[in-house]
Order: sequence, then C-alpha cells, then structure tokens
Amino acid sequence: MPYVDCYWLQSFTDSAGQTSPIQRCPPFGTVELIIHLDDNHCDVLFDDVWQKLPRVFLAGLYRDAVVWRSPGDTRKFGIRLKPEALHSLFKVPASALYNDYTSIDNIGFHQAVSFAESLIGLPTLDQVITKTESHLKEQLLRTRRESNYFIEAANLMRTAKGDISVEEVSNRLSVSQRQLQRVFKDQVGTTPKTFGRIIRFSNAYKEMQNLEKAGGWAGLSYLLGYADQAHFIREFKEFSGLIPHVMLNDEDQIFGKAI
Repeated sequence: MPYVDCYWLQSFTDSAGQTSPIQRCPPFGTVELIIHLDDNHCDVLFDDVWQKLPRVFLAGLYRDAVVWRSPGDTRKFGIRLKPEALHSLFKVPASALYNDYTSIDNIGFHQAVSFAESLIGLPTLDQVITKTESHLKEQLLRTRRESNYFIEAANLMRTAKGDISVEEVSNRLSVSQRQLQRVFKDQVGTTPKTFGRIIRFSNAYKEMQNLEKAGGWAGLSYLLGYADQAHFIREFKEFSGLIPHVMLNDEDQIFGKAI
C-alpha cells in the first residue's frame, strides 16, 4: 500500500472490427504500468493522432486527460503507482515521462518485462493480481525502503487531499520551498503546486459520486478547499477537459467512473 494506489482492469467485448466508445481518463496524480492481456491493443489519441499502444507500457504523471479507444475483445490491466514508488521500486524517476508514455522495452526494466509477459493470457483477474503482488514483494526485497522529504511531501499532499500550500508543506517538513521545487521537478516532472492541484482534482473526481451528500457543486467546492464554485469548475475543466456535470453524467466514456 505505500507504493500501489490500486489495480484496475478494463475490458471491452465486441466483434472483430468494432471499437469501444472513446474513453477519457482524467489525471489521478499517479504513474501506471499498463499491460494488454490479450493480442488486441488499444489506441491512444496523442498529439491529435491515434497511435497503437505498446503491449506493455509505462505512463508517467499526467496533468491532462488521456483519450483512448479499445478494439473488440480487449483486456487491459493497470498497476497504478504512487509517483515516488517508481524510483523506490525500479530506480527510475517519474519525471522522465511527465505527461507522456513509453514502451517498457525503452527503459531497461528487464525484470518488469518478463513479469509483464507472465501475465499475458492469464484468464482471471485474481490470477493476475496474485502474480503481480508476488512480483512487487520480490522487487521490494531487492531494494531498500527510502525515506526522504520528497516522499514525505507527496504523502502529506495526498493526506490533505491537495488542500495544502507549498509553504505549509515546506514548514512542516523543515525544508525550503526551493528544495521542494527542485526535488518535485527532478522526481515527477512538475512543481509541487501543480502536483497538489492534480491531487485535489483527483479527489474532486472521486467525491462527485457523493454530490448530493456534499450539498451540490457549491458544497463540494467548499469541502475540497476551492475558493468558490467557479474556481472549482475552472480547475476541473483544466484537468479533465470537461465541466463537472458533463463528466458526472457520461457513464460510458469516463474511465474509472466506479472508483
């Protein structure tokens, strides 16, 4: 749990030649190792061009929504990692892939490549997760658990659900704001302020499911620490590409809606 945010499986079943509705995945403040479990591979819209995704790929921290589509009979398994875990587990900083992705073959994860290949074709999600947990535990035994102010800062921001200033993080950890700026750029590819905004958006995305309980959009804006409802809507649209009520009501095209 200190390393993995969650596991997920997306499947689309249809006849050959058919494609899923276009899927929109908002940023979650994480990095992801994603594996196609079958022969069909999804397409991603990158720089306004549809590109075929690699069989196994690593997606860095995103600040923009990612749009993709799935061909008939596709299963895609994701390991959603906290960004600092990428360095802890594999000694690779997430900054190399900020707002980008690459085939796992390009970054020298030799053990991860063989692990990913062992998942391909497994018939059930339970089997996939059991093998994944076993591999990650073995990987942890090979590495020494780290503790530094970047990890502490990222955990602090997640605990605060993004509603915490860089100045307060700096004061609580007794490090300068300049140090925080430098380590976040080095490790995740962006500033601590942007990382905190992404974390707050991610929590807003999840809390939408409790909109009525929160007291509507105005109540939700207050709960999450936004200045007002207009600020909340601007931030939401910036990170998702959609205004909140459109995303809330679009059941078919929003990836991770049930999270």
